[in-house]
Amino acid sequence: MHRTLKKPLKKTLFAAAALPLSLAAAFAQAEGRQSAQTAELDTVYVTAERKVQQQLGVSKISADDIAKRPVANDISELVRTMPGVNLTGNTATGQRGNKRQIDIRGMGPENTLILIDGKPVTSRNAERISMRGERNTRGDSNWVPPEAIESITVLRGPAAARYGSGAMGGVVNITTKRITNEFEGSVNYYTNQPQDSKEGATNRAGFYLSGPVVKDKLSFRLYGSANKTDADSAGINAAAGNADAAGVEGVRNRDIAGRLQWRIDPANSLTFDAGYSRQGNIYNGDTQNSNGAGITSDLLAGGVEETARLYRQNYSLIHTGSYEKFDLKSYLSYDRTVNSRFPDNMAGGPEGSYNDDYFVNSKLTNLRFNSEAYIPFEAAGSHVATVGAEIARSSLSDPYTISYQGGFGTVAGRDSTASRVTQTEWAVYGEDNWTVRPGTTLIPSLRFDHNSKSGGNVSGGLNFSQAVGENWLVKGGIARAYKAPNLYQSNPNFLLASRGNGCPIGTTGSCYFIGNNDLKPETSWNKEIGFEFNRNGWQAGAAYFHNAYRNKIVASQNIIGYTDTGNLIQQWENTPKATVAGFEGSLSIPLHDTLQWRNNFTYMQKSEDYQGNPLSLIPKHTINSTLAWKPNEKWDANLTFTHYGRQKPRTVAINRIENSDGLDSSEIGSYGIWGVNAGYRFGKKSEARLGVSNIGNKKIYRTGNGAYTYNEHGRAFYGSLKVGF
Repeated sequence: MHRTLKKPLKKTLFAAAALPLSLAAAFAQAEGRQSAQTAELDTVYVTAERKVQQQLGVSKISADDIAKRPVANDISELVRTMPGVNLTGNTATGQRGNKRQIDIRGMGPENTLILIDGKPVTSRNAERISMRGERNTRGDSNWVPPEAIESITVLRGPAAARYGSGAMGGVVNITTKRITNEFEGSVNYYTNQPQDSKEGATNRAGFYLSGPVVKDKLSFRLYGSANKTDADSAGINAAAGNADAAGVEGVRNRDIAGRLQWRIDPANSLTFDAGYSRQGNIYNGDTQNSNGAGITSDLLAGGVEETARLYRQNYSLIHTGSYEKFDLKSYLSYDRTVNSRFPDNMAGGPEGSYNDDYFVNSKLTNLRFNSEAYIPFEAAGSHVATVGAEIARSSLSDPYTISYQGGFGTVAGRDSTASRVTQTEWAVYGEDNWTVRPGTTLIPSLRFDHNSKSGGNVSGGLNFSQAVGENWLVKGGIARAYKAPNLYQSNPNFLLASRGNGCPIGTTGSCYFIGNNDLKPETSWNKEIGFEFNRNGWQAGAAYFHNAYRNKIVASQNIIGYTDTGNLIQQWENTPKATVAGFEGSLSIPLHDTLQWRNNFTYMQKSEDYQGNPLSLIPKHTINSTLAWKPNEKWDANLTFTHYGRQKPRTVAINRIENSDGLDSSEIGSYGIWGVNAGYRFGKKSEARLGVSNIGNKKIYRTGNGAYTYNEHGRAFYGSLKVGF
């Protein structure tokens, strides 16, 4: 079946891609005499994008923000300082505790959609999902070096629903630096040196080049980066009572990406992007269940550095056009991720720990076509309508994982040789940014998705903004969002096992967990209401959000059958409901012409799954504060503070061992982290910065028990240097 679908689909995708390009050429010929105003590319698109970013639950991080608060390795470190954002695992188990990813409004990292220049990035799907819902990956927020980023937009709640599957929590759109009309470039270096020698240091170097090849016709952009963050010492958490709970793994990154843009005429351009990235771990004994199972000790004793590597290639062709009646943007993209790692255990407490020292590969490919038109018109007010369509094909091959036999009997109908799974998704959608009158905006949206595994889904919603006087805005929205089952959960040949401890409470014997091709999509109704105030540099806002989560996919407690040796068979199933609710807000105060005080907060009122456990381990509240001083054009300084509220562990047992031994009730009390940095700009394009993070040297050690699932690194000294030309 896969062979019969593959070629026609590819032909359909390329034919679809050719259609807007052909239309573009026709419009270019027909409208060659249009005025300079209508010839400017992306005019309407930018207007539509700006209106989206003015919705409630939207934050933007600029290149200047990134430079003033440089990250050691991953932009998730900076994104976490936005309201509503934390770093967590995908569940409240604490597994893979130091591989925390972006979690928006407590919905978990799997419900955060990462985009690079508006295109979805899903390389983490090449890593198998564990029995409890975790992956051995840092996520997809580290494929672009920080120095190559123009901006990061974070969309939370209803504002994110229009992006389709995977955006129930929110969207993080990483926009890379634009091509320039004049030749320019830079080289950069960053270092982070912890005071504690047991914590991993970072060194990163990179370059950026951009400029014209043929003036006003053909331009290019090229960037590259090499980054190494050392691993924490293997025994860093021994003093906390668990020598097997590893600290933060190291990372070895290599990135290079190029862009070539052809301005066909004043109304049309074609852009070709290509990139290659490598992320390798630096091993320090990290395992899924914080134990020394498998060959963990042997690998450490043997000095093995890398046990897992992700290789990503990406290519895309983008067309943008600006015409008399509308703007058009279309792209065709292809990306391939190879997950090369040591083979790991697939059963019991050793699940996720390595069992041999050679590399096995899983391969994920995505082929996607998307086209959007932005149409301004007047009718009972001013409108900018967006209509779009997309189609995508994903293919995953993982022979090692799928061929696992388990050892507890045979599951009838399971084919352990079927190591490849594919799915096709297509969607049509529309959104209208409608200014009913000055001060009143409505944004209705509607989207239909069809997934070859889970069927059709209707999503969409309504956002609004209403001015109250000159300085106040009341904003809100409601939207239905969804996420299709991943390629492991929906594969009936994917199998994990437990010798008994991980099996359902009240049962005996060993058990299997298998994939389920009858899973429904996860859905949620996301609601928010709030206000914004803006006057003479004072800015404030607050919002209440409530997400009613339905059909969350988990390893079920229900028995669906038995193996030929009498052991239990379970599968991933949809659960009834979960609820997330809370408050978030911001306050910015101009203390002086040269001094700005910026703050935001998040308060989680409720995060509870159908069993009564939190969806992920996050602080009860988070406060981020920055005092920014800029006395002149050359100097600036920043004092930062983040306060994390109490963090509680799970309280409800979900398997036999937890039921018999009980759960650790240890909590992490509230704590604060201070930082300071100062920068100096010399020349027009060069700057240097020095800083200290975690001034008070507050540390948390991971034990793998209770809420102590991660390491909080202590005091560190960092510096960055950028030389531009």
